[in-house]
Amino acid sequence: MAIKKQIDKPYDYFNKAIALLLSLLIFIVPLFFGLNMNSLDIQKFACFHTLLIIILWCWIAMIVFSGQIQFRWSPLCWIVLVYIAVNIAATICSVNPWVSFLGFYGHHEGLLSLISYLLLFFITINFIDKAKIPWILNAITLSCVAAGAYGVIQRLGLDPVKWELFNAGRCPSTFGNPIGLGNYLSFGLIAGFCLYLLSLTNKPTTQPVPKKIKGTQKIAAASPSTPLTNLKYIYPVFLILMYLGFCTSQTRASYLGLFGGLVLICGLFWRAFLKKEVLVVAGIIFIITIGFNLNPETSMFLRFKQAVIELSTKAAQPKQSQEKQEKQERIEGQQTGPARFFIWKSVSNIVRANPILGTGLDTLGIVYPQYKSIESARAEGAYAVAASAHNELLDIAVSSGLAGIFSYLYLLVFLCIIWIKAYRAFPDQRLYLCAIGGGMIAHFIQNQFSPTGIADSCAFWVMLGLMVSSTTDKMQTIKLNWLNDGLTKILIMIAAIAGGIAFWIYLVIRPCIADFNYEQGTLLQGNMEMEQQAIYRFERAVKYNPHEIQYMRELSAFYINKAQVSPQKEILETSIKQAQTLTKFNPYDAVGHCIIGASYYLLSKINEASLSQSLSPYQQAIKVDPLNPDPHNCLGLVYMEMKDYPKAIKEFKEALRADVSYSVAVNNLHRTYIEQGKIEEAIAAYKELLRIDSGIRSVLLREKLVDAYLRLGRQIEAKKECEAIKKLDPENVVAKQVDR
Repeated sequence: MAIKKQIDKPYDYFNKAIALLLSLLIFIVPLFFGLNMNSLDIQKFACFHTLLIIILWCWIAMIVFSGQIQFRWSPLCWIVLVYIAVNIAATICSVNPWVSFLGFYGHHEGLLSLISYLLLFFITINFIDKAKIPWILNAITLSCVAAGAYGVIQRLGLDPVKWELFNAGRCPSTFGNPIGLGNYLSFGLIAGFCLYLLSLTNKPTTQPVPKKIKGTQKIAAASPSTPLTNLKYIYPVFLILMYLGFCTSQTRASYLGLFGGLVLICGLFWRAFLKKEVLVVAGIIFIITIGFNLNPETSMFLRFKQAVIELSTKAAQPKQSQEKQEKQERIEGQQTGPARFFIWKSVSNIVRANPILGTGLDTLGIVYPQYKSIESARAEGAYAVAASAHNELLDIAVSSGLAGIFSYLYLLVFLCIIWIKAYRAFPDQRLYLCAIGGGMIAHFIQNQFSPTGIADSCAFWVMLGLMVSSTTDKMQTIKLNWLNDGLTKILIMIAAIAGGIAFWIYLVIRPCIADFNYEQGTLLQGNMEMEQQAIYRFERAVKYNPHEIQYMRELSAFYINKAQVSPQKEILETSIKQAQTLTKFNPYDAVGHCIIGASYYLLSKINEASLSQSLSPYQQAIKVDPLNPDPHNCLGLVYMEMKDYPKAIKEFKEALRADVSYSVAVNNLHRTYIEQGKIEEAIAAYKELLRIDSGIRSVLLREKLVDAYLRLGRQIEAKKECEAIKKLDPENVVAKQVDR
């Protein structure tokens, strides 16, 4: 008996240590950030994976020293594994398996992240039992309190760290953007509110409890109050701090998610809301809400109103005249078309083209330009690239196709069934279950409008694990008799430590070093005196992370920009070599193809290549990004120099189809018509392009129209066009000169 206790003792130590480490992970990852703000997710993933490796080492040590594996299992685990298997298949069949494994830059939701979340799920199941569920909920709550308080500090202008804000009224706290703050705080608000209700319903314990002293059974009086009861005065402060931070994020999707999660709690515990303590907290939160909405800069009501206007505009758009639309744009000072709907339309094109397993995890940023709709290009901008569909289900459909969607929806449906059964079966766990269920509802709702970050992904997978551990007490045991050998134990521990260190160096430390060098390079590249230092930084970024498209693209662009200032054969050949490496790794990279085309074009200027060699790269760039104006304009320029005017005109028009303000293409198109002497055709072409956009962006196009009228001696029409220009740009120089 004594031997068994000795064996169980280290097992219990490891068990508690892992539970504490998991709570620390949940607490610290959302708050962690470094001085490099270029890609905050890389730093958060570094923190996450470092703690995850330590937890896995502890788990392996526990198994080695105990000679057995103890684990909980549930049918939900099988469904999660099916979902993971579908994503593994999607990664193998991906348009770019490396990107699908590691994740797209600035998004990092590849298979590596998914496997890490899966490990987090199983760690939660095996080391967080019913008694430890409050550990996790309190870790989330405390993390959100710190993040919310920091958001308030930013709002007051007291933050020493210079963050890149979306606008002055939205605070990012430790997340780098306000969406991440709002999304994660919804978890904390729901968890904290349920813990607060639990502290109010937890009555002081007066029943005596048995206590053994030196082998004798004695009765000791219990404490007059439990810890949760003592916290009932602290949780309201936590809730108010979190909500203040939540309001500073001004994220509409997070408000919808929080509302959805609270509906579950209100529906099941509506009587608790009648307590005077809850009513006081609710009143304070209501006053805070009114205060924020009275200020136009922080008003969430105005942001929701804007969304409603966008929806109504979209519904009325086919019937709305061009003049009314132009007037509306001038009144609001921005484009009224709801760009997010256009993104969804473009993404649906990708899903239809790749229905079974999608294009691979986190590859939307690669394939999006190929399928982007013309409406999306005009609404977002011709160069816009979407790394996320801003809709979780569409993101899954793109990443892993219909197989991924069905497996994910089946997982959610099964999760709902388990939750309902658990709620009926365990009355003492109901508030904990509401915290878990409410958090998941909030996560699902907000993810249909805003992208997921690492903080709320970790929280989601941990809560998924809590659903299993809250409903399953029984532990299954597998004896590993072969672990009785001392040498085997040593070899396994050495392999585990070596594997963890190797993973940490190559997939945690090296990406951080690479991103630091990339950021330094971007800061130095505009300084001619620091040119060599900038290129050194970009080369180191590629060296330390050779599978990152962004770094390869920046290095290639640096060489071509340098060659444009002073065309030299050696620099241009290096530019081609770097761009070919990029396009070999990612054949869908239009920038890489354009750089190759531009390099051959410049080589032809110094008689080191033929002009025709630049045609193929530009055509390939158009193939992978049809609405990008750059390759169309460059290809048109090549055709113009080859005296193939019809093809040149066609390409310049294509460049302007997505962006009528693209000045280089406007000038080239005008120059081509002038060289041909086809002024009437030029006028017809400009009028046709003006139908696309007759607003402020088309002023340059109207200026060329004025020039064409003047060349034909049609003064009256030229002056009429000048009047139209002055309405859009009162200080326009061309219009003033013609009036004179």
